[in-house]
Formats: sequence, C-alpha cells, structure tokens
Amino acid sequence: MARNLGAIHFGYLGILQSDYLIFCALADFGTATLILAFFGQRASRGRLLAQVFQLRFLLAFAAMLLMCLFAFTIRRHHPAFYGELILAIGLIFQHAFFDWYFLCGKFWKRFLTSKILHTISYTCIMSFALLYLQIQRIEYIALAMVLAALPAWGFGVRSAFSIRIFRFTKRSLSFVKLILNKAFPFALASLASFAYLPIGLYAADIFAPPDFLGAYNFSHKLIVLASGFMVYFISSTLISQHESRESQLHIREIILFTLFITLVCSPLLLFPKFILHLFFFAVSWTDSLLDTSAYCLQLLTLSLIFQAARMSMISSLLKERQIWTYVAIVSGCGILNIAILFGILSQSDHYRFIPLLTLSGDICITLFLFGLFLRKKRFLW
Repeated sequence: MARNLGAIHFGYLGILQSDYLIFCALADFGTATLILAFFGQRASRGRLLAQVFQLRFLLAFAAMLLMCLFAFTIRRHHPAFYGELILAIGLIFQHAFFDWYFLCGKFWKRFLTSKILHTISYTCIMSFALLYLQIQRIEYIALAMVLAALPAWGFGVRSAFSIRIFRFTKRSLSFVKLILNKAFPFALASLASFAYLPIGLYAADIFAPPDFLGAYNFSHKLIVLASGFMVYFISSTLISQHESRESQLHIREIILFTLFITLVCSPLLLFPKFILHLFFFAVSWTDSLLDTSAYCLQLLTLSLIFQAARMSMISSLLKERQIWTYVAIVSGCGILNIAILFGILSQSDHYRFIPLLTLSGDICITLFLFGLFLRKKRFLW
C-alpha cells in the first residue's frame, strides 16, 4: 500500500484506517467483552443468540450511518472521503463480526477455519489489487479491503445466521437497552484509547505538511502493531493476578518488566532507520522522509515503555472490577492529552513536536496510576 500510494497518500490512508477503527469501536460498544463475560456459551444458542445478533447488527448499522455522516460533514474535502464511504459499508461486513459466536460456543475448529479463510482471501485479493492491478487510489484500496472480508463474513453467516434475527419484539429492545447500559464503561474506555497514540496522527493531518503526516504514519503503524502485542501481556498479567490473592504490587517486578520491554524495544530506539527499511522494504525512501520517520519512531517507542510501567496497575484495577475508576483515569488523561497537543500546536507552528506532545497522555496516566497506588499503600519492594 505504501509503495503504491506514496508517502503522502499513505498518510491519508492512515487517517482513513484510524477513523474506521474508531467506528469499529462504536459498532462493538464493548458488547463483545460483556457477552463473553456475562453469558458465555449460553449466547451461542436459542433466543439469546437471536437477541445478541439483533444487538450486534443494530450497532453495526448505526455505526455505518454515523461514519457516513462523519464523512459528509468532516471529511467532505479530504482525500480519504470516498474511502470513508466505502469502509462505512465494511462495518456491516467485518470479517471478525462472528468471532464472539465462535468463542462463546467454543467452536474452535470453525473459528480457526474462519481465520484461515480470511487470511487466504485477504492475501489473494490484496495481492491481486496491489501487485497485479497496481491500484494507486485510496478508495480502491478500501474497496479491496471490504471485498477481502466477505468470504469470512459469509462463512460466519452460514454457521450462525437464523431467520429469528429479523423477529424484533419488546423483549429484544429491552435486551438491547440492558446490554448497552452495562457495556457503556467498556465502550468509553475503548474510545478513550484513541485520545493517545492516534490523536498524534490527526494532529499531523491538521497542523503539519502532508509529507510530515506520511513520515509520521510509517512510525505510527509500527507502534500500534507493537501496542497490540502488549494486550497479550495485559491478559496474561490479569490471569496470573486472578490466581493470586495478594493485592499488593511489587516495585521490583514492575521495574524488571519495564526493563524487559525496553530491551525488546531497543532496536526501535537504536536502529529506527533499519527497522523502517525492514518493514517497509518496498518503499522508495528519501533521506528527508527516512530521517523524519525515524525521529517519530524513536519518540513514539517511549509510549511502549510507559505502557509496560503501568500494566500491572491497570490489571489490578480490572481484576478488582474498578471499571469506572479505570474509565475515569483513561478518559481524563486522554482529554488532557488532546488539550495539551492541540492547545500548543494551535498557538505555534512547531509541528515536529507532535510525537513528543503525543506522549503527554502516556506520562499523565502512568504518573496518576503510580500516585493512586502509592496513596493506597499498595506497593511493596
């Protein structure tokens, strides 16, 4: 994609993908987590299955309408406009739309088949579009993405779809209202996460020249990928904490884990140009583009280290079901991050500080969590 589009339009594609992820979060609205936690296997059969499908389809359709409205009001004159409209349709046909059904029902073979099918479909369709047709427009790439998701989506429909989904009753609407109320804090926490790393991408789109946005997007892609892997550490930490009744956190373990993540991330800090060349091997790099992207990558890598430092504290809040405390901290620090980033940039033209200013949210949430756990005397050496 980066090779076909070039650095500038690849930056615009990054904006499109970030918008799409936000509306994916709205389409989910924390309900997948809630259904897995509250209903488990019961959600994969009977009347409850139909009600959950009704909920998921209503949310997806509402998110699609909101994304279309967003495109016409906010992105009307943006290079990603037509891509926004195409990916809005893709909210209905997400390949992962049926993941909750396979997980709740413990249909592991079907789940694996769905993922393999999507991998093959995505590889074939995107390879044909990018390498053979060599498409060089954002909207055509967005269309290829939607088409690539259809086989896995169709497999989910064949596995789980039922005519009962279209039978809406008063009880169905009550179920939707109940789940949305319960899922609200999870949805808020999910949406608040976009006030951290992705907000730098939006700031670059507004305040920086297009070439800086393109350079920033290269580094942003790698850090978001690495942040996704960090989720697995949070899950494993949460599981291990559930197995222990100890409520205290050990400073020594936090330091060791943070040093471990720092060591793992050291190539991003020490050899950013090599890493960029390695991952984006098909791109024709210029010295200016590579220098700017390497500078952004070094600064944004610090976000991973801050995430490692606060991981055990976040896991503790989730283990103890202090959901609203967690939501308040994440949302409050996210709002502060936006205020600092846009406040400073609106008063000056120092757009090269965007990666550094983007870290203000990470610094804030990490310090706040340490202060909270210190005040509660939850730390031991």
